Amino acid sequence: MLSEDDVKKYLRAGLIASDAITYGKNLINEGVALEEVAEETEAYIIKNGAKLAFPVNLSINDEAAHYTPSRNDKRKFNKNDIVKFDLGAHIDGFIADTAVTIEVGNEMESSLLISSERALYNVVQRMRPGLRIGEIGKIIEETIKSFGFRPIYNLTGHELSRNVLHAGLSIPNYDDGSMVEVEIGMAFAIEPFSTDGSGYVKEGSFGNILQIIRDPEEFNEIYENYGMLPFSTRWIYRDFSNPENIIDKLLRSNKVYKFPILKERRKGKVAQFEHTFVITKERIYVTTMKIHRNPI
Repeated sequence: MLSEDDVKKYLRAGLIASDAITYGKNLINEGVALEEVAEETEAYIIKNGAKLAFPVNLSINDEAAHYTPSRNDKRKFNKNDIVKFDLGAHIDGFIADTAVTIEVGNEMESSLLISSERALYNVVQRMRPGLRIGEIGKIIEETIKSFGFRPIYNLTGHELSRNVLHAGLSIPNYDDGSMVEVEIGMAFAIEPFSTDGSGYVKEGSFGNILQIIRDPEEFNEIYENYGMLPFSTRWIYRDFSNPENIIDKLLRSNKVYKFPILKERRKGKVAQFEHTFVITKERIYVTTMKIHRNPI
């Protein structure tokens, strides 16, 4: 069960993450370097008193997730790029995970973006203890399909726990028949992905994100800095004196997960919106959504 102090930390992380999304969105413009947006947004999170739960993800067009710019990355945003801007912050291991999608150079959201955002909003409105996980997926799928798009069937939201970003329970973007129910004390991220493509992603090339998955003592200095949360190759250059050697060792190790970019199978465009939920006896908190504190 979550203590009052735990909930306060979740809320503080959520507030910082929400502010960081607003801050970073304003940096995403045509001709701006992806590295600049990632670096400035990550610095904003740290400056405001949180730590990074994972690198800022900037996945474009048919990239659904898991791309963060490398050091000296040359990629820049182009007009009409559909950018998934996904970030995480934590206070003492209590994580906020949130994302928005921006269409570069367009002030009006396209129907693809609206379909994902509306699906998330509909989940927010219906969230309660006892709601089946399969029912959450049904809400997402029906909403996205009502706009003429498909959810991404092999991407999910996920449960959160202290210092663990993906803590066991997955929350699909369709009704998978799960009878597991939302319970008091749970924390989780809901992230509807919508696409005009096939509805499935495949693994692409390395997205510059790493995570120690076992035997952390082999990478003791890395573990001391980042724990077992995902981190970026950019951070190694920032935090260590021999970055090339460290990165080479990490990439060769079978104890480290190398996140591949997840790309839509038929190169369809992808949109994503995401909020973090914390369920207590008194309230349903959408920690990354400032104006919504829903009583049970």
